[in-house]
Amino acid sequence: MRTFGIKSLFRKAARRLHENHNSLLGIANTMRLARTYNGIKFRRQAEWRQAMYESELLALLEENGPLARPPIQIRDGWAIDTSMSLPHLNRVLEDSETIIAERAGTRTSRNGSYRSFFQDVWTPADLEKYPSFLDFASSSDVLSAVSHCLGFIPALSTTIPNGIRFVESNAEFDDQPNQPHDSQLHHIDYYSVPSVYVLVLLRDTAIENGPWTFLPRSASHEAAAKLEYWSRKCPFRLCDEKLYSVVDRKQIIQFCYPRGTVLFIEPSACFHYGSRNSVKPRFQLMLGYTGVRRTDFSELFMPPNVYPIRDTDSRLRKMVLNKNMLP
Repeated sequence: MRTFGIKSLFRKAARRLHENHNSLLGIANTMRLARTYNGIKFRRQAEWRQAMYESELLALLEENGPLARPPIQIRDGWAIDTSMSLPHLNRVLEDSETIIAERAGTRTSRNGSYRSFFQDVWTPADLEKYPSFLDFASSSDVLSAVSHCLGFIPALSTTIPNGIRFVESNAEFDDQPNQPHDSQLHHIDYYSVPSVYVLVLLRDTAIENGPWTFLPRSASHEAAAKLEYWSRKCPFRLCDEKLYSVVDRKQIIQFCYPRGTVLFIEPSACFHYGSRNSVKPRFQLMLGYTGVRRTDFSELFMPPNVYPIRDTDSRLRKMVLNKNMLP
């Protein structure tokens, strides 16, 4: 009973710290506290993943399946691949058309009031129904790029963000279409630093689709320093006028590319936003990779996503799908 009471107290404290983007202590202070807590709790897992990256990554990749193409290198926080050569990508695109035909265009109740302009149509049952998505997410070509960027063997996120999101952005859903709000404003993710997104365009994307838009890592770092970003002096979400007062808007990159283009991006290092004025719906797959030592407390109060693991899976795939794995 006493243990349950302590856990309940921790959950309540974690929720309170998380509210309104860590407003109680401030983002930077809460991140430092969370990094210390999670660093102690997950020290063994983190050290093992670091050691496996440094000593056995090539062997892990070969066991998981040899690279199908020259390695993708993430530079200045991002890389775009237009080759259509990544393993399982064609399967993902085919399965995506089935999902879009079944679910697009109608606001689903499971999204509640969260982001009126944006919905995630992915369901837990899709992990088994559409194995192409996990096959793509755990492929050696994708994991090689992500691991080299992070400097350790990553895990597919289990809380914030969801490790797999199949998102539709649609201006018809927007409850305030004339004013950018929430993730439509510039921000840098603080939930798990460092982290990497792998974004796949599931339909051709242009300006009228509300593309993912970002500032490279170096320019973001410079702007964040000038604005004292993540301090209590600066809001988490920034309007254009605020960000462009310290950085040239010409450095902004818009992810406007054909179907099947893949973006590798560090959301924990690059200012970004998306889904603005999606007068034509945008469909995008979002895969979130993190370390095991998060910089938030979401794991204390959010039920974790669980990914199916088979006995025949490679060691690398098992590590990616199970953040708590130990040797």
